[in-house]
Amino acid sequence: ATIVAHTAQGTLIKLPSGKTKYISDYCRATIGVVAGAGRTEKPFLKAGAKFHLMRARGRKYPRTRGKAMVAAVHPYGSSKRSARKVTTVSRNAPPGKKVGLIAARGTGRKKKRVKGSE
Repeated sequence: ATIVAHTAQGTLIKLPSGKTKYISDYCRATIGVVAGAGRTEKPFLKAGAKFHLMRARGRKYPRTRGKAMVAAVHPYGSSKRSARKVTTVSRNAPPGKKVGLIAARGTGRKKKRVKGSE
């Protein structure tokens, strides 16, 4: 939109469609395109850039997989062959134990339902 004139009736603006319109002088508006709109489209080229962004947002980065940790610090930890099976865990479990299927209603393969057994 373009401001055409300021009159006693209000401010006359011309819209992109060609239509002119009066708006109140008390209105506040920003005309044009917001600067820096495509900023998030650029990829992170270095891990440090991503690290600093995540730190500014209060998030932990990089995020280590539970399997890559030592057995003492995570239930799925250790590089040994036998990994602990994923089990369900209660919703009010302490934060260190809450991994895997948290308060799951049902787990495993779904059984085929037989018609007429409802």
